[in-house]
Parts: sequence; C-alpha cells; structure tokens
Amino acid sequence: MFARCLPWLFLLVWSTGYAAAKLALEFTEPLNLLAYRFVGAALFVTPFVVFMRLSIPPLAVIKQLAATGLFLHIGHFGTMYVGMKMGASASIMALIAASQPALIILASALYVRSWPSWQTWCALGLGLAGAGWIVGLNMNGQTGYLLGALLGFVAVLGMSVGQVIEKNRTLHVHPITATWVQYCFAALIAMPTAWLFEGLVFTASSTLFWTVGHLVLVNTVIGMLLMFALVRTGSLAQATAIMFLVPAMGAFFAWPVVGEVPSWWTIPGFVLAMAGALWTRKLQSKGNQAQKRK
Repeated sequence: MFARCLPWLFLLVWSTGYAAAKLALEFTEPLNLLAYRFVGAALFVTPFVVFMRLSIPPLAVIKQLAATGLFLHIGHFGTMYVGMKMGASASIMALIAASQPALIILASALYVRSWPSWQTWCALGLGLAGAGWIVGLNMNGQTGYLLGALLGFVAVLGMSVGQVIEKNRTLHVHPITATWVQYCFAALIAMPTAWLFEGLVFTASSTLFWTVGHLVLVNTVIGMLLMFALVRTGSLAQATAIMFLVPAMGAFFAWPVVGEVPSWWTIPGFVLAMAGALWTRKLQSKGNQAQKRK
C-alpha cells in the first residue's frame, strides 16, 4: 500500500514547490531565496551524514559532484527563481517542467553523439507549444513574463543536462553523501553571489518563514527521502509515468497560494504539454524494453 502511494506523494511534493517559491519571492530576491534554500538543506542533511557515519568522498569525486550540482541546483533553481521574479507565473514554470522528460532523452542522445528520433522532437514541440500558448495568453505585453518563461525553459534544460551527466557516470558514493556535497556546494556558491548582487534582502514575515521552510523541508529534504524510497521499492518508473501531471498539479496549488486563477482558454495549452509528456513516456517505455531485449 505504501509503495503504491509513494509516486503520488513524490508528485505532490514536487508540484508544491512552484507556488511556494513564487510566494516567497514576494518577500525576498531570487538569489537570496536560493541561498536560504540550500543553506537550510545542507544543515538539515548534515545530521544524516553524521549519524549514518557516511564517509566523505575524495576531492576528485567532490569536484565532479560539485560540477553536476552546478546544473542541478544553482542553474536550475537560480534561473527559475529569477524568471519568477521577472514576472513568470508558477503555473507556466510547472508547465515548462513537463518538457523535461523529452529534454532528458535529447540530452542523453547527444551525450552519446546520437541524433534523437523525430518522435522525440515532436513530443518536445508539443510541450513547448502548450507553454507558448499560455505565455501568449497571459503576457499582456509584459516582456518580463516572456523573459521569465524563457528562463524557466533554461532552468529545465540545465536540470536535464545535469541529470544526464549524473546518470552516465559511476562515482560509488552513497546517494545521501552525494546530495549533501551538492547542497553544501550550492550554499557556498549562492551565499556570496546573493550578497554581491542583491545584498541581504528580506521582509520579515511569517509567510516568508513558512514558504522557505517548505522549500527546505518538503521540497528538498522530504523530496530527497521520497526519491530514495522510490528507488528502494522499485517505484521510480511509476513516479516518472505520472510526472506529466505536474502542470495541472502546479496550477492547482498556484490558485489558492498565489492567486493565479486559470482561465478556460489556457486548457488547450495544458493539454498540449501533457500530451507531449505522455508521448515522451511512451518513447521511454519502448527504449527500456529494447534495452532489456538486448
């Protein structure tokens, strides 16, 4: 029973992050939010490393983990937060995230110097067409909304590249240790960068406290533990299969949290994005079956 619920819990945790980040940015700046998130995450994961007596990897491995973390954490979340601050909505960020599976397939193919199939390009095109539809409806001449949405795509692209690099190498490091190293590196980069470009910016508010706490505890720490649980129970494939629901879930949470009320005219955009994600899922299943036959 618990194993069946895990993929849905992971989807729930992942989808709430967009609205929480958008709300937090009303009280602080994007690089400050990035620093708060990863300083908090590093502090919360450190006890796991200590009590589990996990060994610290050698410097060469730390450098490789840090390089990947630059894409997965600094590049992805930093770019996404800047895009939201420029005016992009939490809903459009969640919608663009639906293109990630197709981007991972593209990045994986290019990583091994192979040209992706036309179906992959079409699946990505559907997802981007859905995002473009909603951007066109909502921007109302605001260039900040358009630029923010483009940064959201760059954020998803950065995470996809980082995941492909992570998948195609073997470092023989405990996953909690690897995550902890990347969180520490992200915190060390985010803190001075935020101080240099923004200074210490925040409006003392219980809302900021709870939203940052949510990003740290729920999205980062609990999300990480759920991911490990999915791997142990063999439910990771099921979680991937329902990730096409991220746009709808993200919009659902953005409605009460930040007041982003979806209109009926945006439904075609969500349908296109989810169709692209479903098509990508079908391509992934075929690819996995072909590998097993080999």
